[in-house]
Amino acid sequence: MRLTQFALALSTLVLVSDLGGQAPLEAAVRTLKPGETVRIRVHGGGRIESRIRSLQAKSLTLQLVGDSAAFDVAAIDSLWVRGRATRTGAIAGGALVGVASFAFWGALCSGLSDAGGCNEWGRVTAYSVAGAGVGALIGAAVGASVPKWRLRYARALPGQGTLIRLPQGRLGLGVAYTVGW
Repeated sequence: MRLTQFALALSTLVLVSDLGGQAPLEAAVRTLKPGETVRIRVHGGGRIESRIRSLQAKSLTLQLVGDSAAFDVAAIDSLWVRGRATRTGAIAGGALVGVASFAFWGALCSGLSDAGGCNEWGRVTAYSVAGAGVGALIGAAVGASVPKWRLRYARALPGQGTLIRLPQGRLGLGVAYTVGW
């Protein structure tokens, strides 16, 4: 039973994974800006990593740094754009320092209290929020130095899903996927 649930969950994840690259090619190319670093996988398996020199929106061609000819975007299988992990760093830093700050200020308040319990939870919360803000700033600074590739477009692969019967004595259905390359 657990294996069937796992297979169903896994097949659902496969179907909905990485929907960030589901924009049409034309829309994904129009969002590019000169100077951005891109990683392009083309038909036939070749990979190009370069900066964009210019973009002709009407003809949908890219001019890449180090390439004298215009690049036809119709040959693109996947398009990745390099960005920074600033948001991820800010979230991680804020959460980590916020929790640690709350634990520190709560323990300090309880330890300094005469009655054995903290009566200043408003101050503890305010100091913890301030600590989380400082942690978010530090995390954002660290994250800004870390490159992060974001998928803008992925050509849909021809695939076929079918339901299969499980072996005798097992209840349920199985899911099988076939992906053509």
